[in-house]
Amino acid sequence: MQSVTKLFIAFIFVFILWTLYVENQITNRSRTDNIDDLLESATRLERLLEYEKKKIKELTADVKRLNVRKRPGGLVMEEMVSPDLKHWKDPIPVLVFSCNRAQAVRDHVQKLIRYRPSQERFPIIVSQDCDNENVKNEVMQFGDKVQYIKHVAGDKANITIPPSHRQYTAYYRIARHYKLALNHVFVDKGYTSVIITEDDLDIAPDFFSYFSNTRYLLENDEKLWCVTAWNDNGKIENIDVNAASRLYRSDFFAGLGWMMTSKTWHELEPIWPTGFWDDWMREPVQRKERQCIRPEVSRTGMMSYGKEGASKGQFFSKHLIKIKVNDKYTDFSKIDLDYLLPGNFAKKTKFEVREEAIELGIDDVASFVFKPENKGKSVRVVYDGNVDYIRKADKLHVMHDFKAGVPRTAYDGIVTCFINGIRIYLVPDRTKVPGYDPQWAVPPSFGE
Repeated sequence: MQSVTKLFIAFIFVFILWTLYVENQITNRSRTDNIDDLLESATRLERLLEYEKKKIKELTADVKRLNVRKRPGGLVMEEMVSPDLKHWKDPIPVLVFSCNRAQAVRDHVQKLIRYRPSQERFPIIVSQDCDNENVKNEVMQFGDKVQYIKHVAGDKANITIPPSHRQYTAYYRIARHYKLALNHVFVDKGYTSVIITEDDLDIAPDFFSYFSNTRYLLENDEKLWCVTAWNDNGKIENIDVNAASRLYRSDFFAGLGWMMTSKTWHELEPIWPTGFWDDWMREPVQRKERQCIRPEVSRTGMMSYGKEGASKGQFFSKHLIKIKVNDKYTDFSKIDLDYLLPGNFAKKTKFEVREEAIELGIDDVASFVFKPENKGKSVRVVYDGNVDYIRKADKLHVMHDFKAGVPRTAYDGIVTCFINGIRIYLVPDRTKVPGYDPQWAVPPSFGE
């Protein structure tokens, strides 16, 4: 970067000297009323200007190739994507999974149709697994605004379920349904990406803006494999509702309204599990240290129908139903999201956590967040193991469980929340927690 700057300054210097020289020549020649010399000098000056324009253009291209930009606060962002690649032109279908909840399908699809900006760009495909005529009838009411596909019902499909997992039969039917429906989208229809929803989800007004403008990140970042609309710690008392445009990278796969590419599906489809597909995706062998984009304020929420799902309402009353759905429109096309590229985000996070945040013990946080003079500040709380994390997470009222050793919403082990105007980071002590440990679990004594 320094060499480019020096070269640029040199050209400007030469340009100024040469301009002064030419002007002097023109002035001298004008005194002798030599019209030919004046025209020749003017032509020479015009050529010089064209040459300098060309060089400035080349220098600008060199700077772009170096991919270096400054951000507020003095941070240097070292990765960027060309603006031409940010506007995703391919259609992005919304695949809605349904079974036997007719009213849920109706409410969910109504909102999708209300908020989508274009039927051509965002076709809606409702995929039904169960033999429930009421669900089919509700979908048919939408006419050609929605596509409908029906599979042989899971209870008639001769699914092999281990005897010890009979109580989890629904999870095996769901995994089969996902494989059939995703093959329909990517293999039969040939789409390059999909937004996956379920019929018990509420959606935000900017749901489509969020997904369409983050799609380029999936295309240009091999360390990224999904974009999720869900924040597991998105209860209103744990988020900054005034920072609805703020997004993060996360090592945790959340699901519940998420986007993936055909490339990722073609990788996963041959080894797709027979049950518990979401936990399977969270395992290190599948995740391969890849991450997802997730929001500060969720773009999906749980409707009351979610209590009737396969999980029998696990976490529903305590967490899921309390997730705040964004209610103000954010136009993500007007926001530069390159800060989410891996190097940029790592540098940004390190600065915010290590440089800006004040380190406090968990017992000191309670008094800190209620002092008016501390509003706008940030703190970090260090944890040294799974039990220590659980205890501190409980005091902050964020979810304390792990999947494959990864805390919900975690990025590099860091979990963030926002309480009473204070940004709080739960940060691992790397001398005691060198990385994610798949053996981490919540002891029974802690409950949900």
